[in-house]
Amino acid sequence: MRILYFNYLYDTRGASLGSAIKPIELFRALQERGHAVRLCWLKDEISGSTGQGGRQGLPFRQALKRRFARFVHDPKLLAENLVFARREERQVRDFQPDLIVARHDLYVESFLHTARKYALPLVVEADSPPLYEAMAFQKQYWRIAALPRAIERKVLSSADLVIAQSRELQDYFIREHGLEPSRTAMVTNGADPVLFQPQKRSADLMGQFGLHQGPVLGFVGSMNVWHGLDNLVQIMRAILERHANAQFLLVGAGGGAEEHIRRFAAESGFTDRVVFTGYIPYEQIPQIVQLMDIVLAPYPDLPFFYYSPVKLFEYMAAGKPVVTTAIGQIEQVVRNNQTGLLCPAGRFDCIVQALEELLHNSNLRKRLGENARREIETRHTWQHKAAEWESLCRQLLNRPGKQADSVQ
Repeated sequence: MRILYFNYLYDTRGASLGSAIKPIELFRALQERGHAVRLCWLKDEISGSTGQGGRQGLPFRQALKRRFARFVHDPKLLAENLVFARREERQVRDFQPDLIVARHDLYVESFLHTARKYALPLVVEADSPPLYEAMAFQKQYWRIAALPRAIERKVLSSADLVIAQSRELQDYFIREHGLEPSRTAMVTNGADPVLFQPQKRSADLMGQFGLHQGPVLGFVGSMNVWHGLDNLVQIMRAILERHANAQFLLVGAGGGAEEHIRRFAAESGFTDRVVFTGYIPYEQIPQIVQLMDIVLAPYPDLPFFYYSPVKLFEYMAAGKPVVTTAIGQIEQVVRNNQTGLLCPAGRFDCIVQALEELLHNSNLRKRLGENARREIETRHTWQHKAAEWESLCRQLLNRPGKQADSVQ
């Protein structure tokens, strides 16, 4: 197959974000299975820097932007479809794909028209509910009445196949937009077991981050509240007060919780025991994870947990004992007391208890880590996910009338 992939996320290539890692790793695995793949990051082409002295640097322009951002944010997203469409069509003519895969994003519908124009089968990669996220987390922007909902319904109902990253997300789209279940599918995220594998930790990196030989409890990801970091201060306080040699290693940047955690560490005298790495390039993350004795994914009790956390699969591939929340897809991926420890959502005291159990039981840490590694090797490598995508795409291409015509 010749697969043309369109992504509309902004400024994510090279970032250690699951939303950026997933397409890179998944489609690399598809290439290794013999398929021709081209990844097109459409947003990068639109939103590049104007350079020093460019118009964006003018104080008057910046003032206007701040004043009217609430009203121009969504219309700008809608208008970008015109630019996307031209660039998509150039890619189609140049690459001659068998099908198009496009990432679902707010207001983006250009790929639908491109696929129709060239009579190409269309797969929508639905890794998030962008309209739900906009209404829940971006309330500062003015919405264009019912238009974003209408566009989302049009795109999803018109696609030949919608592949969601979790059962919760798949069910949400079926329920909200009346999609035919047969035109939807679910494929979880995964991990690279070669990149993430158990190995001896680096003494140089331990020294670089000021880590001692005591237990290191780690977290990888942005410092956002939906990662459960609002409870992390309470977890840290309980563990650090009881375990004089313990340290926390927080890997990542961005998000509103970092300042809160830094203030807690400073005021409590734990500055040298709460270590922030800042942004770390993705290729260095596996070495950093190996510095950790126990890993955390303390998600809060969210009303709609539609995630398929890439970090969870990577923790497990690295052979680390994970303490996480029994919510959403996590309950299907992690088996309590076999491949990790699960805690009820919203119960930070249970997380503390699980961490205490692991800190006092090195054999349990070893067993959980080894089992987690085997679970990834057996079911959740990117090669497993690529095989699932391959099967779904072949089924689509084999439907009567779905073979792509020659692109002129």
